[in-house]
Amino acid sequence: MSPLEFQKLLSKAVPLTPEGADLVLDLRQILLEKGHPGTCVQCFFSLLGSLQRPGALNPLKHWLESHLVVAVRIDGKIREHFPVRIGNTRSLEDYCQKTAQIIRTDRAYKEEQIFLSFQYCQK
Repeated sequence: MSPLEFQKLLSKAVPLTPEGADLVLDLRQILLEKGHPGTCVQCFFSLLGSLQRPGALNPLKHWLESHLVVAVRIDGKIREHFPVRIGNTRSLEDYCQKTAQIIRTDRAYKEEQIFLSFQYCQK
């Protein structure tokens, strides 16, 4: 994606605080450099709470949902990927808790330790 396209994703994100402005710049840089996907999601949720109009991040939310997946790793091996679905979730902690609950209730994994991470889609 070009710098102009990323700028368009973030153009309506008008932060209320200097910290929010820093988050917009950080997120733009992470996206341009295809930085760590978990950091992208973390910045998204941090920025969400720093905007007068959180709906301004909907284009970015849709981009994250179409370009990132959650990887399920057990015993050092990736067992599955599933799409990132932020929906109406308002914090990274809530998202992670909901995702972990889905893994524990909808899957038949017997292992005690299950690791989740964000990854870019392999397209």
